[in-house]
Amino acid sequence: EVWRIPISDVIDAGAGKDGIPTLTYPSFVQAYQASYLDAEDLVIGVISNGVARAYPHKILDHHEIINDTLNGAPVAITYCPLTGTSMIWNRVVNGDTLAFGVSGLIYNSNLIPYDRQTDSHWSQILREGVNGVYTGKKIKLLPFIETSWEKWQAYHPETLVMSSSTGFDRGYTAFPYLDYRSNHDFFLFPV
Repeated sequence: EVWRIPISDVIDAGAGKDGIPTLTYPSFVQAYQASYLDAEDLVIGVISNGVARAYPHKILDHHEIINDTLNGAPVAITYCPLTGTSMIWNRVVNGDTLAFGVSGLIYNSNLIPYDRQTDSHWSQILREGVNGVYTGKKIKLLPFIETSWEKWQAYHPETLVMSSSTGFDRGYTAFPYLDYRSNHDFFLFPV
């Protein structure tokens, strides 16, 4: 099996393929209904054809990938809690609409999604296929902003925000990686 990145640096993070469940076509609520969010909580904000949407880190910490559409355009919101990197990918590649899942693998502590259509692996941070049919293929990005819920809501009071009713019993209150954000004396995985 050919990899575009050193296979020795691809690590099984322990959750297994789809062990971290992705979300598909989530539901949204009005900003005032998002009582689970605190002012300082981070969100990924995007505006498409005048419609503002917010995807909270509190949910992405537990799911990492959301397959969604923005005004009919297929997108994947990808977020790696270990590296803190967020991106919005165009899911149309070579004319095919892909759906992404969490492979359970990481490269330099960063998320390696896979696409469900070809089982190709992608590097989130490199934004390209690193194994399989799409090896070397670059992903197109969409513009977004990462900011606090308070700031996003102040600039976009009409925003829709992802509902915490995802079908999973996660609570979305605790960060699943303990003190990883504040303890700089260790990394869970080598870089």
